[in-house]
Amino acid sequence: MNCWEHAASEQIMARAVAVCVHCGVGLCLEHATICEEVRIHRNGTGAPSRLLPDGREICCSTCHGAFSEAVPAHEALPR
Repeated sequence: MNCWEHAASEQIMARAVAVCVHCGVGLCLEHATICEEVRIHRNGTGAPSRLLPDGREICCSTCHGAFSEAVPAHEALPR
């Protein structure tokens, strides 16, 4: 599988090393964004519980931009 971002911009093909968790496009290391996934367990009635440790998810720049505006906890982790 090749990187979607490289193919879309007609650059040299780069091998994909990850898949966006939201839209499923292949991503190379240059275009992959690693984000923290806050895991929450719904308890029915009452307050939800946060599960630790947090997970990680890899997303493309388009999905990262969309989700970081909508979900404040969806921030990029340092590499």
